[in-house]
Amino acid sequence: MVTTRRGFSSFSVDDLDAARSFYADTLGLRVTTLDDGMGLVVHLGDGAPVFVYPKEDHTPAAFTVFHLAVDDVDPVVDDLTGKGVSLLRYDGFDQDERGVARGFMEGGDGAWFTDPAGNVIGLMDGDGVAQLLAELG
Repeated sequence: MVTTRRGFSSFSVDDLDAARSFYADTLGLRVTTLDDGMGLVVHLGDGAPVFVYPKEDHTPAAFTVFHLAVDDVDPVVDDLTGKGVSLLRYDGFDQDERGVARGFMEGGDGAWFTDPAGNVIGLMDGDGVAQLLAELG
């Protein structure tokens, strides 16, 4: 049996400076830069840490590395697209002209975009997200 002290998620990027700027300046998240170029810690709204580390031969994740649960996807999409962020479009999702999937996560809305290293980040809102967050604690 594994006894854990704490868990955190992590993923790689090919440019720490670009990642720091994107997560701090574009998304407005609190970012801590670790010593000696070891990486970054992105602090999400609930305090959950995400470790972002440099990797020379980085390949972007082929999946969503994390989701940001927000009160309303639409104003966040407006803000991000105003800062030059483009939303991703997926075959099989019914996305509107802006790229927002309506009725995603049991009635909420969802949208996806990439960081400068190509890692996918999702936005989501609605009752389904509230239920999921309650389950996650």
